[in-house]
Amino acid sequence: MEHLPTVIGLMICEQAIVEKGTENVSLINCFTRKRVEGFPSPPQSFSIAVFLTDGLGSIPLEVAIVDLESMDEIKSLAVTINFVDRSKEIRLVFRIADLVFPHAGAYDIKLFARVHMLAQHRFQVE
Repeated sequence: MEHLPTVIGLMICEQAIVEKGTENVSLINCFTRKRVEGFPSPPQSFSIAVFLTDGLGSIPLEVAIVDLESMDEIKSLAVTINFVDRSKEIRLVFRIADLVFPHAGAYDIKLFARVHMLAQHRFQVE
């Protein structure tokens, strides 16, 4: 039987460091506002850290970055996670590389499990 996970947290940061062995995650320079040098922006790199629990089974997850002005998806990454214990916390880091923001404004990061949106996090690019 499959059970969709519950999101404990979703953070955007300049860097996420995952410690070998313990799998502890250190988030460096978390933000809700990203400053860039003009538009379209130079290629940007950052990390999206997602913390999940209560999942069971093999669940495909997708993180999408959406331009809220046009509602276009400008980047997405997908992974399938096998949740074996509903009490266990799963920590994921999605590394975004070379993303060009077309203009200043609001963007959303959305996390989906199958077609269900589990979480979203809005941020500004200026």
